[in-house]
Amino acid sequence: GNIFTQQYFDELEVLMTAEGWSGVESVRKLWETDYSSRKIVSGFMKDKQLGKKRLASMPDRITNTISVLPGDSADPINDKVCRPTVINNFQGDLSSVQRWWKLWVDFMFREELHVQTKSGPKRKRPCAMLEKIPRAKYPDLTEEEEAISVPLQTLCQAIFDSI
Repeated sequence: GNIFTQQYFDELEVLMTAEGWSGVESVRKLWETDYSSRKIVSGFMKDKQLGKKRLASMPDRITNTISVLPGDSADPINDKVCRPTVINNFQGDLSSVQRWWKLWVDFMFREELHVQTKSGPKRKRPCAMLEKIPRAKYPDLTEEEEAISVPLQTLCQAIFDSI
């Protein structure tokens, strides 16, 4: 973890715990025994199992570019909001990992976006849009990974975006 550091994980753990997500302690164990020591390209980006389990792509699909109701984005013409990452049209300052991290945390855990849901317009934070990844659809997930998939995919998304 030279890019996504222990300090960032500790902050993320506090945020995930505050959400009331179950499995955060198990995600800490996975961080300590696996994710914190992975090399960025060979151990994370090229990990085919992460892809098969959708641990980085699922939260990316949900939070990469979010359609918001008119007048709710900084740009009144473009009613989309982008997660702070270099892989989309995010317009903010991503010149350092420290700047990115503050923007990312604010976006994922603090900003309430006015979005259309099946039950009508609602204000939702991007972290609340994440859902359990079903093992029935992605059988490479273990039972434990499915049970903790919301905090685990949040960690994987944070690592991916920090690169």
